[in-house]
Amino acid sequence: MRAWIGAALLGIGAVGSPDTLAVAHAQSAQSAPARLGMVDQFYRGRAVINAAVQAAGGAQALRAITAISYVAAGDVSNDIQGYSAARIGDPARDGGLRIVSRFDFAGSRFYQQIQQHYESGYDSAFATIWRGGVQYSPRWVPRDYTETANAPSPFAAGGAIMVSSRWLPPIILQRALQNFRSVAWIGESTLAEGPADIVEFSFDEFTRFRVHVVRANHKIRRVEAVAPDPISADDVSIAELSGDQTVAGVTFPTGIRALRRGAPTQTLQLTDVAINPAFSDADFSPPEGFTLVAAEPQVRATQIAGRVYEVSGLAGGTYQVPFVVMDDFVVAYEAPLGIAQTRQVIAEIRRVAGDKPIRYVVVSHFHADHAGGVGAYVEAGATVLSSPENQAVLQSYAASNRPQFQGLEGPRADVTMPFQPVPAAGYDIVDRAGSRLQVLDFAGTSHVDHMLALYDPEAHVFMGADHYIEAVLWNPTFERVADWVRDNRGVATLLGVHVRPMSRETYLERAQRRRGEPRRGRITWEGLRR
Repeated sequence: MRAWIGAALLGIGAVGSPDTLAVAHAQSAQSAPARLGMVDQFYRGRAVINAAVQAAGGAQALRAITAISYVAAGDVSNDIQGYSAARIGDPARDGGLRIVSRFDFAGSRFYQQIQQHYESGYDSAFATIWRGGVQYSPRWVPRDYTETANAPSPFAAGGAIMVSSRWLPPIILQRALQNFRSVAWIGESTLAEGPADIVEFSFDEFTRFRVHVVRANHKIRRVEAVAPDPISADDVSIAELSGDQTVAGVTFPTGIRALRRGAPTQTLQLTDVAINPAFSDADFSPPEGFTLVAAEPQVRATQIAGRVYEVSGLAGGTYQVPFVVMDDFVVAYEAPLGIAQTRQVIAEIRRVAGDKPIRYVVVSHFHADHAGGVGAYVEAGATVLSSPENQAVLQSYAASNRPQFQGLEGPRADVTMPFQPVPAAGYDIVDRAGSRLQVLDFAGTSHVDHMLALYDPEAHVFMGADHYIEAVLWNPTFERVADWVRDNRGVATLLGVHVRPMSRETYLERAQRRRGEPRRGRITWEGLRR
């Protein structure tokens, strides 16, 4: 599902490459005289930041910001979450993205709503809200929400505030003033507006920011920060900023260009900026009329039918992972989110299946929220089954040296992923007793070029990924899968990575009801003001 992990995989944290960071370091080293010592770097960096603070509105105005809201909207061209793995590194426009953000620093309240409209037909809208230690997660298509008590604060080190601040020079400078002792000048660069100084500082104890400040006007026009990315491990996030708008005497950019590995992923306009707006609790609450649904309390495997099990509870119940205990081995379906979460899944498989080896993991498609943890299966000795075009990106996931947001920098060069390509005609997995599982390729669907499902004809269970999602408007992919289920009467139960188990009858009833949804229905941008 493209709505991965709220703000992090959407491009609020678009990610660059290790080479990008290395080149930047090399350029800095060339331009910084070897004789420039640590103390000189500090004083020069402090002077650059002070000039940038004055250009942005002055220290008094920046320190007075206790709350802020904005809208960022425009085009999205996200190769990692895009249509084809073959297009990675050469992304094209996929659709539109709109982000509404509200930060209440004084009251420790946070709201971020993300709406995605993809030309392929995948439209969704969801939000992350945090208030009083409780996280609320509304979804606009089913019009429901979950709530999680004692959720990690977005204001904590490495939290969502850090991610979302990369587009806001006044907040960056406010934090630089707070952490002035960590400031250092590290070199110079050339931007479109001319020569620039490069300054680094600690945004928090987990994250360093690097800003490029144009000498002629003292404006921040490029921001780099360490950001999580399952393909390239700890990497650099890049935002190029342009234009100017003044709000309450404070200067903000008007244009944002986010990059991943040197390629643009979002081209957005920053609008509706407000400083210290009069927020109410309603601004940090689920919308009226939305239904509260229970989140999964823990990661746990349960038996679904016969030899088919499902591990539920991942990411608060937003991800489920099926697996099948065959005669002499186990077959898992999907490796969502990251290595840490997939290791939880493997622990549950071991609890159920004992010492039977996990011989295969079927990965439906290359999107990171479905495949980012594939390295954990490789560690367990499994062979990865997926479409041929996915091999390179899945190898990158497998070689990542980081268990989602917590690992060390850089890929593991010694990791080789066993891979079995699945042809468009499908693939049968056979155990020593002659029992079969069918890997089905729904090729040419609207979500991705190849999306694999797993079907157990003995247990009569269909296991799908983004083949059906309640939080996404009805689209051609969903219709095609519904046709297949209607034509295969042996299906009794359907599992989904983003939905709980349902009977054939329930699924077909939902398909019939949802087929009549308008193309963009209840999630028009105009209808998402709160």
